[in-house]
Amino acid sequence: MSGSYIKPHLRCLSGSGDRLAHAVVERSVERAAGTADSAPLPVGPSKHVLVIHTGRSANLRWSADGTARRERFHTGDALVNPAGWASRPRWQDDVELLLLAFDPAWLEKLAAEAGTGNGFELAPRFHFTDPLLKVLVERLVAEFEGAQAADGLYAESLVQAAAAVVMRTCGGVTQREVREGGLSPRRLAEVLDYIHTHLGTRIGLDDLATVAGVSSSHFTRAFRAATGASPHQYVTQVRLERARQALLRTSRPIAEIAVDHGFADQSHLTRTMRRHTGTTPGILRDGHVPR
Repeated sequence: MSGSYIKPHLRCLSGSGDRLAHAVVERSVERAAGTADSAPLPVGPSKHVLVIHTGRSANLRWSADGTARRERFHTGDALVNPAGWASRPRWQDDVELLLLAFDPAWLEKLAAEAGTGNGFELAPRFHFTDPLLKVLVERLVAEFEGAQAADGLYAESLVQAAAAVVMRTCGGVTQREVREGGLSPRRLAEVLDYIHTHLGTRIGLDDLATVAGVSSSHFTRAFRAATGASPHQYVTQVRLERARQALLRTSRPIAEIAVDHGFADQSHLTRTMRRHTGTTPGILRDGHVPR
């Protein structure tokens, strides 16, 4: 076993290493959450990564659109993690995975050549099944596990075929479509994830625009087009909902809950909650037993 070229915290059983021009393929083992030899990096991968689960069924937890998700993966179930997308996946058990990582610039060029336009962007997809994709990656892995040296031309053709399926499956979005319709699904998901993970700190418009990759003046219009709410309205709604859950499910002091969820103090939380919901933290908590 050796370290993974794609995700350093994985144990690589076999793979192409640097023998492919625009991709890396591996069969690797990912340890259950909390038992890995090294911690996953806090940032997303530098390449677009396709992961296909193989072996025993296992639960996967991850964060998408700012929301914690959980699904049970069976053999053949797949996910696509775009470059830079930190989904923080956590497996319940040790799992064996087939991974295929694409160079983003090469995939963008491939998309342009296919007539999808410039500025191709891959959207994340975290639980799907595609039998053709599974076969292509299995054959690609097998090519580098064989006794004979891998056939480079054959391997590259498999990579191109897999890339075409990934682009079709994950619905690439062009920059022109982003300009006309607001934010791409991937950019919107990154913004929402940033909001949900930074609720206890100051969230500035410039910060959100930077995550979205657009100017501050464009971001507000694009965000409203995508969500139906302004950034300030959305952040306030999320903070109120998180504070409400904490009030109902814990016995923590109201002042502590207020600060932890981005409010200046208890009075700020009280005023905001009364204005938006017609009630107050004290009234909400009365009659509820913390769980």
